[in-house]
Amino acid sequence: MPLRSARRVIQVVIAGLAVCLLAGVVVSCERPSAPPRQVHAVPPEGAKATPVTVGVGFHDPETYFMSDAQMNQTFDLMSATGATYVRLMIPWAGVERVQDEFDWTKVDETVKAASARKLTVVAVVNASPAWAVAPNVPAIIGRPASAGRYADFCAKVAGRYRGQISAYEVWNEPNGAQFFAPSPDPAGYTELLKAAYSSIKGADPAATVIGGVLGSVVDQGVTTVDPVRFLQQMYLDGARDFMDALSFHPYQYTLKFSDGASIANSPLNQTIAMRELMIANGDAGKKIWATEYGEPSTSTDDAGQAAFIADFLTKWPEMPYAGPIMIHTTRDRLTGSGDPEDVFGVYRSDWSPKPAAQAVKDRIAQGAPRSAEYERFSAVTDLTYGDVLSPVYRATPTVWAQRRTAATVYETPTGMMSSPNPVADKASRYGLVPTTPFADGYQDTDSPAGVRIWWSAATGAHAAGRGIVEAWTPRLGLAMSDEEPQTSGVKVQFEHGYITWQQDTGATVHLI
Repeated sequence: MPLRSARRVIQVVIAGLAVCLLAGVVVSCERPSAPPRQVHAVPPEGAKATPVTVGVGFHDPETYFMSDAQMNQTFDLMSATGATYVRLMIPWAGVERVQDEFDWTKVDETVKAASARKLTVVAVVNASPAWAVAPNVPAIIGRPASAGRYADFCAKVAGRYRGQISAYEVWNEPNGAQFFAPSPDPAGYTELLKAAYSSIKGADPAATVIGGVLGSVVDQGVTTVDPVRFLQQMYLDGARDFMDALSFHPYQYTLKFSDGASIANSPLNQTIAMRELMIANGDAGKKIWATEYGEPSTSTDDAGQAAFIADFLTKWPEMPYAGPIMIHTTRDRLTGSGDPEDVFGVYRSDWSPKPAAQAVKDRIAQGAPRSAEYERFSAVTDLTYGDVLSPVYRATPTVWAQRRTAATVYETPTGMMSSPNPVADKASRYGLVPTTPFADGYQDTDSPAGVRIWWSAATGAHAAGRGIVEAWTPRLGLAMSDEEPQTSGVKVQFEHGYITWQQDTGATVHLI
């Protein structure tokens, strides 16, 4: 039976959010806040605006369990799409079921078949055998009892397949208990990463060692840890010098990747936040690989699956730090099944193509896709905005946007405009975009309630509606709070006073 357990999915409820109005004044009813981000502007040589050409391939752990005929037909399908990468599983529990007794048969077969088709092999080394698993947890899904023993196995793999396997991932989704039982442990994983990195490099110095291998989950007790928080702790535990790249699995079955900008903890926002952590920790030169991405046909129809995959293959390369993409997976286990795990394939179980197979072919044939909106944003080269962090996405149905390290750029009806990222974050929570340049510490938005956002590094970003805005004068300074509910009204604190607004009497300015 497959060693791969069911994937945990982020369950995000996307509810409509309206700006609450009280006689023209905004009362806070924001979207959930995204995790705090530490933003660092990059040196002026940044502002990279050209989409990268990334390798595209498949993640197909089922090849380990296939007959020779099925395995070869599967690799032929990969080649037919133009794929250049394949992610293969090397299960420790399958190779070294008994300590010091090795059966390399299936790994040899899959690596040989991939190499014969000139596919670049990425190997994920996972699955603890019973003799090597941590105490009181099941084999396969349990973490190793000893980082050293795991590293010894990695060294044997890297030595055996030197020149045949290009990159190694250290474990799989350690931020979930389903793969790192009994519970996610960033410190324990970092210990594993350090040991494996040194062993793999010792056996094959040319190999790329990929750390993280993180799932797009949210914090849920001892079951899952948000990948941003997990990565932050990895850096605190010294992971930086022990990975050549980071990998991430940005699944979200109900939302296309590029549609996640306004959704807290979406895979897109998790990607951006992890990139900011990488920059802050001196890892700006490293890529984020998407070693699993896919969409099951149970969450949408076949056309919808193709649209999700086409969106990802177009938008992921718009980020200059994007690494290779591996689509999960080649072929359905059982077409028509109600189990999402059975219907991730871009081919059906009878080997016929779904529309997603053509979507993969088309994107690979195009090279680095250049969407029309990306072409327009690539002309925005103001170095003060910093490096590109996000693809070009829809901030509203009619306004495109792109986040960079220091500012978010918007394509508005009146032209390109930018907001400091704290202002952009605040606006996003209300579903708003700017209508005026940011100047003198504030920026107006397209809200029917006349929302203005004030910001400085010292005061933070705060918003208020028309009733407060019309009474404000520069003598008050910048806002120090959002609207605070009062009896029949609201109050906003400023640097040099405050404004109250009452439904019956309107606004009153109090200078201090």
